[in-house]
Amino acid sequence: MIKHIIFDFDGTIADSGEIGLQIINDLAEKYHYRQFTMAEVREMNKIPVKERLKKTGVPLYKIPQISVEALVRYRLLMHSLQAYAGIREMIHALKDEGLYLAIISSNSLENIKDFLLSNDLDLFDRVVSARNFFGKHWSIARYLKEAGLTADEVIYVGDELRDIEACKKTGVKIIAVSWGFDCRELLQSGVPDYLADKPGEIVPIIKSIIAREGKS
Repeated sequence: MIKHIIFDFDGTIADSGEIGLQIINDLAEKYHYRQFTMAEVREMNKIPVKERLKKTGVPLYKIPQISVEALVRYRLLMHSLQAYAGIREMIHALKDEGLYLAIISSNSLENIKDFLLSNDLDLFDRVVSARNFFGKHWSIARYLKEAGLTADEVIYVGDELRDIEACKKTGVKIIAVSWGFDCRELLQSGVPDYLADKPGEIVPIIKSIIAREGKS
């Protein structure tokens, strides 16, 4: 039976595409890659993350260093960050169902908690900052162990192919969402358990899972 809903943050709850692009371009000169337009970013969002990094020319070993600096700049731009339309209503509805809500994100705890407070979304029971960009499955597995949960008691909601891959490694069901960073076709290629095109679809999907499991 589903007890916990785990959300990704950027691209799933927070509409941070514009901020992300600004930060990427601000750091371009320092880390020796070219700047990008939003149209180019949307095209790159059709291919997996590691292939995108190859196109930018950024070595993988530089990602941790860039990520730390990016989070500092992210905080300076948070005043312009908003939740996607329909997210607030969806989160409140899930909380009304008595579900435990969590976030696992590579963003910082400070950034996430400040955003939740300022956007009437301070309803999450736990927020986890997982700094390993390519190791989200370890963070999910650790979450399950610490919470004393089995994989079938959790469902994950995320917007990237790497979220789908992490969930498959841990046996956790995933609702992939198409309004974030990765395009719908790329998400479909990962064969998620469910695919939602708008936040209003999340609650009915979760209710249907719980109802179905209750009958089995």
